[in-house]
Amino acid sequence: MSNSTLADYGFVLPRAGLAGSEEEAVSLALGIGFPVALKVESPEILHKTDIGGVELGLGDADAVTAAFRRIMRAATEKAPQARVHGVWVEEMITGGFEIIIGLKRDAQFGPVIMFGLGGIFTEVLEDVSFRVLPITSGDAAQMIEETRGARILRGYRGQSPVQTEMLVDLLMSAARFGLELGDDLESADFNPIVVWDRQHRVLDFKLVRGKAAGVVPRQADAAPAATGQPPGGAPPVMPTEPQRVFRPVNTAHLDTFFAAESVAVVGASASPGKIGYAVLESLANSDYLGKVFPVNPGRDAILGLPAFATLTDIPEPVELVVCTVDLAMVPGLMRECAAKDVHNLVVVSGGGKELGGERAAIEAEVRQLSGELDVRVIGPNCIGVFDGKTRLDTFFQPRSRMTRPPTGKVAMMSQSGTTGIAFLEAMAPCGMSKFVSYGNRADVDEADLLSYLAGDPETAVIALYVEGFENGRGFLEAAKSAAAHKPVVIFKSGRTPSAAKAALTHTGFLAGSYKVVEGAFRQAGVIAVDTYEELVAVSKALAMQPQAAGPRVAMVGNGIGTTVQALDVLTANGLQLAELASITLENLDGQYPSFYIVANPLDITGSGSSMDYEVGIQALLDDPSVDIVMPWLVFQDAPLNEDIPEKLGRLYRSAKKPILCGATGGTFTQRMAAAIEAQGVPVFNRVCDWVAAARGLAFRSGWPSARGLGPRL
Repeated sequence: MSNSTLADYGFVLPRAGLAGSEEEAVSLALGIGFPVALKVESPEILHKTDIGGVELGLGDADAVTAAFRRIMRAATEKAPQARVHGVWVEEMITGGFEIIIGLKRDAQFGPVIMFGLGGIFTEVLEDVSFRVLPITSGDAAQMIEETRGARILRGYRGQSPVQTEMLVDLLMSAARFGLELGDDLESADFNPIVVWDRQHRVLDFKLVRGKAAGVVPRQADAAPAATGQPPGGAPPVMPTEPQRVFRPVNTAHLDTFFAAESVAVVGASASPGKIGYAVLESLANSDYLGKVFPVNPGRDAILGLPAFATLTDIPEPVELVVCTVDLAMVPGLMRECAAKDVHNLVVVSGGGKELGGERAAIEAEVRQLSGELDVRVIGPNCIGVFDGKTRLDTFFQPRSRMTRPPTGKVAMMSQSGTTGIAFLEAMAPCGMSKFVSYGNRADVDEADLLSYLAGDPETAVIALYVEGFENGRGFLEAAKSAAAHKPVVIFKSGRTPSAAKAALTHTGFLAGSYKVVEGAFRQAGVIAVDTYEELVAVSKALAMQPQAAGPRVAMVGNGIGTTVQALDVLTANGLQLAELASITLENLDGQYPSFYIVANPLDITGSGSSMDYEVGIQALLDDPSVDIVMPWLVFQDAPLNEDIPEKLGRLYRSAKKPILCGATGGTFTQRMAAAIEAQGVPVFNRVCDWVAAARGLAFRSGWPSARGLGPRL
């Protein structure tokens, strides 16, 4: 930390002094004025309250003397190895609310800032929000609003409100403090800060240094001259996590992964069931029109194609190489690629950093060679790429087992091949532009792909599945840029300690704190979802329907149970139940039987016909207070005619608002749902996905609730 004090950053501290004896403590208390608080001072005691190192509300000299003795005794008994420099005597602040502002060097995103309710219950309440530094004043205001404690800070049960502008200023000052510390920051806590009206006091501050190391107490730079600096020399070095390197985005040669006119499969096999056979078959026996070259030193031909002993032996230009041989052979293959002027390599082979040791070293060499040789690498440990237009396909999943989607507007990148292939098949109703399974991302990562897809004219929606980040800061900047042009939907797993451990062993990447990741997602403006099913639902809705003007939904159904379930989760998804215009209600009252319930949700009961749906949906589309129309269809009911898909198609083609249908059931329901989707209207078979799809459509409307800027309940 520089020679500047916390006061130089705008932080106000209580009047205080460091006492080395009972007598000094009493003298300081008399000078400050009662009541006072006492706190132990030791670089080794980070959580003072836990060892009995804090005494509050001391009203006279005798209370100060007794508290000093208790604190020193507690420190000796509960932290015998700690160096105790004395006890701080502080002005006692009464009233107000306690908040916490924290700074941390995150392994994935670098320096981040946290805001929440403070004091000793911070860890228990977990009511905090994060952003990646640097932040804007708008980011700071959003951080405050995202916490449940924001309602308390606005004034609660007669308490005066805390001025938001002052809280924003505190966050911006802390952010500047963290940025100016640079690599010297490991973590810092301003906790608690007591706030009231337009005022604040920082009651405690801890700084854990990164490179320079050590714990710096709150008053380290501002201790009164009369007490001097704490004795004992420099604080001990504390171990910290290795610093990550945040590399810039690199989109060089990425287009060739999808548009290559010639592909070589190194490790091509003539044995069905082998990965090398399946990859070759995906390219050779498909709609891909480019040239395909099997590479296998033991074969003259495979699948009717001439085979070559090495990549170098291929007499024609090669634009893309797909590798299915052991990872140990990849560095040599990369040198062959460079010699043949090949800049694109997909490494399907696994067994890299997730195994550690020598295998991790091989993957590190692949990463290094990628930059040195100008050979872009997707993988290792992946299934590669698919292009909806060129039909280039590197998968080892046979077509008899996995359907390839038609050409469409959705692009997807997935750290998991398993999740990716499921998504590919789920996109059959709307099609896909591009797909990438990038696995261990030795070279090409999410930031590169996001930047590339943001400018891809074939892509209108970008979907991601990710378990952990390495280049988190690069991801944030790329996601922010991409989300400004087209919707970006992301499902991040590895949120719990056990899932994070599994993610680490899966691809060798730490999943990290989801609270930090969630803050980064909000900062970037991406649509974060909580399940794979929601990822599919939101992506499908965005691809098939226009974006909504706002979060106000209207529902109609011939069975009200599912709409009641939807009402339970609307608010948590940032949606609102639209208040229908009086003219809409009068219109429907005049056309419906008396036993239909004309309200929102609109209940046309089990007697509802396709005509009843048409009348109701049209009325809701015409209502200016409705942004999204959500019909739920019980196809099992006999009165619902089978011409409903055609009616929905006509309504969709004439409407400027999105229509999202829901239906669940067996064979007949599935057939009707498919017919509706063939008309361009998506159908969802789970209420939570139906509602999530509506949230996705409303997200970019500009309404704060729809963007998830309030707390998720």
